[in-house]
Amino acid sequence: MAFFDVLALVAFVVAGMGSHNEGTVPAYFLRNAVPLVVFWLGFAALLGTYRRPGLATLWRTWVVAVPVALVVRSWWVGSPSGTRFLTFLAVGMAFTGLFLLIGRGLSALITGRGYPSRRRT
Repeated sequence: MAFFDVLALVAFVVAGMGSHNEGTVPAYFLRNAVPLVVFWLGFAALLGTYRRPGLATLWRTWVVAVPVALVVRSWWVGSPSGTRFLTFLAVGMAFTGLFLLIGRGLSALITGRGYPSRRRT
């Protein structure tokens, strides 16, 4: 499941780079992806995201890790700031949440985990 969460976050970074015409420059990718992935995995370990998988632990990790990562990324890069940062934070939260839910859905489809077994009557 961690693999699909990281894959979702990387897809978010790649989509964001594409929408901002940053191309495929490795340095741009790293400056955007490293804080997000590092803080995600760090908080996931602290919060037990993968010991007790589910939407509740996903939500707890998302609500803590993503804002921290976006603040660190903005500090590291030097932008955005002021009211533009609030927009960046809102868009980042919304789209990382969407990408993570899609990743969890793919994980459930591929691994067969996450869906209750159906009883035939």
